[in-house]
Amino acid sequence: MKLPPLNALRAFECAARTGSFSAAGAEQGVSSAAVSMQVKNLEDWLGLKLFIRRANQVRLTDAGRDYYQKAALSLAEIASFTQALTEGRGHRPLVISATPALAQLWLPERLKIFSGVRPDVPVRLRIEDDSIDLEAEGIDARLSYGGEHPDYRTQEMFKDRLVPVGIDPGADMRTAPLVEVSWGETISSVPGWRQYFVQHGIARENPVAAVIAQSVPSVVPLVQAGLGIALLPEQVVSGEIRAGRLHRLDGPALAMPRPYVLVTAHYKSRSRRLRTLAEALGVR
Repeated sequence: MKLPPLNALRAFECAARTGSFSAAGAEQGVSSAAVSMQVKNLEDWLGLKLFIRRANQVRLTDAGRDYYQKAALSLAEIASFTQALTEGRGHRPLVISATPALAQLWLPERLKIFSGVRPDVPVRLRIEDDSIDLEAEGIDARLSYGGEHPDYRTQEMFKDRLVPVGIDPGADMRTAPLVEVSWGETISSVPGWRQYFVQHGIARENPVAAVIAQSVPSVVPLVQAGLGIALLPEQVVSGEIRAGRLHRLDGPALAMPRPYVLVTAHYKSRSRRLRTLAEALGVR
C-alpha cells in the first residue's frame, strides 16, 4: 500500500478544513510553521500543489480540493471505527504517564473526578521522570512539567510558583536548614534557594542546602521530618498544605518559568475519554 505520511496528511486535512495554517496549528498544538512544513512534505510526496500561498492566507488548488474531500472522508472513517473499537471495550484502560510529583501529589484528586464521570474506564498510571514515545509505549496521555513535544498536542494544565514550606509555620528562612529539589539533567529552568534569596533580597550567609533530594515527593517527607524548609510548587503540594502536613511560610513566591502540560497524540485527543480527562485536569 502506497500511503502518504500520516502526520502530514492530518496537518493537511486540518489546514484545509480551517482555511489557515495558524488555525490548524492552534488546533493541533503546534506552530503554523510546523503545519506548513508538514503540508510541504505532503506536496513533495504527492508531486502536487495543494495550496496557493499568499501573504498570511492559503487557498486550496483544484488538486488540493479534490484530495481534501477524499482525505477528510477517509480520516473520518478511520477515526469513527477506531473510536468504536477502543471505546466499545469497557475493559481497555486509559494509560497515563506522569512525573512522580504529579502522580503522587497532584493527580489523585483529579483522577477521582475523572472516575466519577467515567467509572467504566479503568486507569493505568505509569510514574516516569523522562519523556517517552507515547505511541510506541502505548500511552494515551503524558503529564509533565514543560518540555517540547512538537509531534504531539500539548495543552497547558496550570502554571505554578515555588513557595517556601516547612513543618514549623514560624520558621525563619534566614537561618533555617534548607532542603533542595534536584530537578534532574533534563530540566534547567527551575530556580532554587540561591536564586530565590537573590531575587527577593533576603540576606542569608550560606544558601547551600543541607539535604538535596531527587524529586518533589522525596523532599516532602524530609521537610515533614523536620530536616529543613524547601521551595516546592504550590499547586502540586496544595493537598499537603490543606491537610496541615506542610505549612506555607511567610515569604514571597517565585514563578516557575514553564507550565505543567498534558501531552497527547493528535488523533487521540478528540476521543471522549481524553476530553473527559482534560476537563478533570482543569484544561480549558
